[in-house]
Amino acid sequence: GIDPPDLFSMAAGEFVEVYESEENREAWDAVLSAFFVDTAKNIVMYIRCIAGMIRPGGLFANLGPLLYHYAEMPEEMSLELSWEEVKPLLEQYFTIVETKEDHDASYTTNPACFSHIQYHCVFFAAIRNDVPVEGQSNPVFQD
Repeated sequence: GIDPPDLFSMAAGEFVEVYESEENREAWDAVLSAFFVDTAKNIVMYIRCIAGMIRPGGLFANLGPLLYHYAEMPEEMSLELSWEEVKPLLEQYFTIVETKEDHDASYTTNPACFSHIQYHCVFFAAIRNDVPVEGQSNPVFQD
């Protein structure tokens, strides 16, 4: 069985800085995320980090738009890739077993309100292969 502290992880801080540590290397059976991957200033760094975290045969599943939080901030640098550009990056480390490219979803919506925001999302589920994580990206964030 799985000990309760190992069922779920959440930490404050920049994702790659928190989870790229040696203690997280191939330590996870799955990473499930919602409305998350587009928070990256460099999505390639997120993909490499997540690939390093997941054991071969493990699952990476995500639902969310690719709107990129920094797209509207001219003073911030951000690598903003489309699904067509993200998919081959994922396929270096994962076998994509399911996708839905036109999934509409709401985020923090109150059903009692008259209006809500509908996002056009991509869903994917992918299984980690045994290709070692290689390469390094130059971070686009400043310390």
